[in-house]
Amino acid sequence: MDVALSMYGSAAAREPDNAEAQARFAAALMRAGNRAQAEQVLAAAVARRPDDGRLLLELAKMRLRGGAAGEALGLFDRVLARDSRNVPALDGRGVALDLMGRHPEAQDSYRRAQAVAPDSISVANNLGLSLLLDGRPDEARAVLEPLARRSDANQRVTANYAIALAATGDEAAARNVLGSEEADLRGVAEVLRVNRQVIEVTPVDRRS
Repeated sequence: MDVALSMYGSAAAREPDNAEAQARFAAALMRAGNRAQAEQVLAAAVARRPDDGRLLLELAKMRLRGGAAGEALGLFDRVLARDSRNVPALDGRGVALDLMGRHPEAQDSYRRAQAVAPDSISVANNLGLSLLLDGRPDEARAVLEPLARRSDANQRVTANYAIALAATGDEAAARNVLGSEEADLRGVAEVLRVNRQVIEVTPVDRRS
């Protein structure tokens, strides 16, 4: 890791205007657990290249992970001002709005992303979770049920679907989905409510 950091750091220092080099160095810093320095690298890169979509996205996602939802929202909006169909920006914008408690606006952003990438698991999962947080479990269940049946669905999707089942009164089905008769559904729901990191800040199904 030290060797990789040194290599990426040297490349970034040699080419301060190279967005790829700056993004790779920031990613290496993140992997090493140095989020603060990674954010500094990206912020400096964005200051030099304020219209670079990739740098804006990476900085926005980092701000999102750090809990600075308002700052992230502004960065996502800057990307969308130049590319209104950018799926990661639309998805990230929805996450930021959900973190701010603005669930209907978040759902609109997710649906705009779905119009461009209808097969994206992460976007649909985020929409379902947003509906759960908005107190609309029946709609959340309708979104998450077909998603949970997909062979490429991950554990986050399964957990969200189980919560939606429980929230609509079908706790037996929820425990069956989780594979445990002893599952603490209320505990899982509370974790989802207070810890928004379950949202896919970085979409995993990049083919979409």
